[in-house]
Amino acid sequence: MNELNELKLLWEELLGKIPSDQQWTFWGLMHTPPVIRRGILKTAQKNLSMGGAMSDDHKVRFASKVMLTQQARSEENAANKERLRQEFEGQEAR
Repeated sequence: MNELNELKLLWEELLGKIPSDQQWTFWGLMHTPPVIRRGILKTAQKNLSMGGAMSDDHKVRFASKVMLTQQARSEENAANKERLRQEFEGQEAR
């Protein structure tokens, strides 16, 4: 079973109705499986805190926002690590 199918099963287990195949294709193209998984888990956590009151649309929108935020943080962290690596190499050369 591929990672996307495992993530769909996780969504169904924790959140109920699975989003459309188009939504999963989009998420799969935009994000890594760990980012998608985090989006699902954070959405499940939010849904539980709301007593299961999130609509299906709200779940998808919330998960998407979590994924976008996580992706941006990951990219920012990677850029910071590269900047620090370059600064460190520059200091060693002196």
